[in-house]
Amino acid sequence: MRARNRNPISQFLLAFVLIGSPAVSAEELNLYTTREAALVKPVTDAFTKATGIAVNTTFIEDNLSKRVTGEGNASPADVLLTIGLDKTSQFATLGLTQPIKSAALEKAIPFELRDRGNTWFGIATRPRVVVARNESALSSITYEDLAKPEWRGKLCMRTVLHQNNVALVAAFLLHNGAPATETWLKGLRTNLAGLPEGKDNDVIRRIAQGRCEIGIANTVALAQLRDGREGADWKADADRVKAVPTTFRNRGTHMNVTAVGIAKYAPHKAAALKFVEFLVTDEAQKLFAAAELEYPVTKAGERAAIVSGLGTFPIDDRPIDQIATTQKAAVDLIRKTGFAK
Repeated sequence: MRARNRNPISQFLLAFVLIGSPAVSAEELNLYTTREAALVKPVTDAFTKATGIAVNTTFIEDNLSKRVTGEGNASPADVLLTIGLDKTSQFATLGLTQPIKSAALEKAIPFELRDRGNTWFGIATRPRVVVARNESALSSITYEDLAKPEWRGKLCMRTVLHQNNVALVAAFLLHNGAPATETWLKGLRTNLAGLPEGKDNDVIRRIAQGRCEIGIANTVALAQLRDGREGADWKADADRVKAVPTTFRNRGTHMNVTAVGIAKYAPHKAAALKFVEFLVTDEAQKLFAAAELEYPVTKAGERAAIVSGLGTFPIDDRPIDQIATTQKAAVDLIRKTGFAK
């Protein structure tokens, strides 16, 4: 039989199509996260199963903003995910993320928990509330009440300059103005049972052991101690403590957030949008919030049983991106009142 005449150029083009063409390559995206990879794996696995899009996760414990800024327009990051208002607000102020146009996100996420320019969206919440021993008669309280003389020598908290407390002070400032906030901070300082120290976990332990009557902590800390991940001794202390419904006067509960955005120079923008929108589905909300025992951000999001046991907290009606703008002023007031620890 006579051999076919093969054109070397045609063979090269065919090889390129089969080997190098994006059409036959698996779709993927790159996720930069300050949450440990193991804690986002359940939701990234679910996303890949639903869409066929692989997620390459890079855990960046500190300085996410520095990493992305340093990489510039060559950054491989598609999606940025971080915890806390201080870090989240840098998405917008440093121009790390791009506006997202998505009816699904705007419908699912309350306007109080997202950036006005849609450069980031809260996907889980961390109510910051008062905690007390189970036998306490305290059934509700306002943040304003914490400065009342009746709590003198009875309040425990971690350093006021920790981002969780700075965000709370910033929210108080937005609600009540600078003079009232300065007076409030002085009241908190007077009411302390001891120097602010440790973490929220330590605040919960000191309350359980009777060293103070009330404290300020995120519900996440109480839930994680109750589920035993920190050990039996911590669980025993947490089981003696309850979360008290806490609001601003005639308002709602202060929420810190875990938030997400699409990187400014995302090389896989379409896949990134699919992932961010997937995060507000019922399946993803349940998986994501359960990993760290947060509250889902959507109304239909299913809470972990331990989280449900803590109670329900109404969202403060002040948009969190507005609170972000008062963080520096909050720090200035904290230092002005001598409340630097």
